[in-house]
Amino acid sequence: MADEGPLTATEDWDRLIAGLQQGDALVLRDFYANYGPHLQRIADGRVSPVMKRRFDSEDVIQSTFRTFFRRAQGGYFQFEDNQRLWNLLCAITLTKVREKVRFHRRKSRGVDREVSQDGDSDSGERAAFDGGSAEQAPNPADAVEFADTFENLIAGLDADQRRLVDLKLQDVTNDEAAEELGVSERTVRRMLSRLQEQFEQQLQPDASA
Repeated sequence: MADEGPLTATEDWDRLIAGLQQGDALVLRDFYANYGPHLQRIADGRVSPVMKRRFDSEDVIQSTFRTFFRRAQGGYFQFEDNQRLWNLLCAITLTKVREKVRFHRRKSRGVDREVSQDGDSDSGERAAFDGGSAEQAPNPADAVEFADTFENLIAGLDADQRRLVDLKLQDVTNDEAAEELGVSERTVRRMLSRLQEQFEQQLQPDASA
């Protein structure tokens, strides 16, 4: 498949989606080979040098695909077009990176001090995401724009909303998310509905026009 435009033909697209949902081994292998390197560049470009010494971006990408394949086969995703598919993969990848960063920051008390020396005074996740670009992604400009937009959206959420996004992108059910957040499953569904509307509005190309 070509890097700059995976599967634009309708028949190829339909075969891809069917293969993902059915767990076809050859389709999954080709899908990983096609998208994996691009997602790894995004992960590498969003992690500070300090954190790169603590975890390998390849581990993040493998975790991303495990989650994606499991949920695709479970029928959780609706694949309308290649751009939405790519956005979803980017979102899962960025979430996995944030989870890794948080884990290693908790694991080592010295990480905060080291991160601050990298030139970012914010001790939160922004220090770990250094704003690097995602070169040679399937659509480089769109990939970078989406990654930046996604991070800005996440930064604007409250703690419960941000945690809910992380949980849902990690293959957590609504019931499990409700237990984690200490709210009802109905409240989780309402939160997800509001978040979906907010994300769709912000990710529309002309949303600010």
